[in-house]
Amino acid sequence: MRDLIGALRRKRKTITDLDELAEAIRAAAAYLAQGASYSYLRARSLMAGPRLFSDEGFGAALEICKWEAFGVACQDLVLILEAEMRAGLPQDIEARKGVFGALYRDALSREQVPAHRAAAGWDDMIGDFEGRLASALERAPMKPDFISIATAQRILDHAPIDPGVRVADEMMVVNNVAFRFIDQQSKLRGELDLDAITAKLAERMAEA
Repeated sequence: MRDLIGALRRKRKTITDLDELAEAIRAAAAYLAQGASYSYLRARSLMAGPRLFSDEGFGAALEICKWEAFGVACQDLVLILEAEMRAGLPQDIEARKGVFGALYRDALSREQVPAHRAAAGWDDMIGDFEGRLASALERAPMKPDFISIATAQRILDHAPIDPGVRVADEMMVVNNVAFRFIDQQSKLRGELDLDAITAKLAERMAEA
């Protein structure tokens, strides 16, 4: 029985290279962004939910909220990954910036640019992430519940809800999003071949 359980655990380690890692980040960010945005707005709208979700204007605003959250959720997942792997990678900060910045751009590029960003693309988010990554590398590794505040704030900034209500809901959204990220981190740990990914990242850093 122990051998069977061990074999099943080994089979779960399916993420072994950087392409697979970027796709896992994309998929996790899409799942988190949609789940957190929709759950917040369903909870807030209560009985009016079915009518609001069928309203064209509300639906368009929700799409924007979801995509904005996706872009930041990708950032947060990359930062969570960097914090978790930091001790096992070379300490060259500039090389680390390059590798994790490229990982973020790769994850973003796997989704078509949403309609509301058709003109500018993801350039502003890429620039924002460069600053966030540089700041993160200058401090001790942060925990997921702190990192994920950025996604929660993006949802609050773009949710089609009265601004006064958003302020009152801030801690609820922050806590809900943190819970979702911690759960997602646990799932990724089960899928990630840490030794293989660490080796691939270290190789990329050596090439930088």
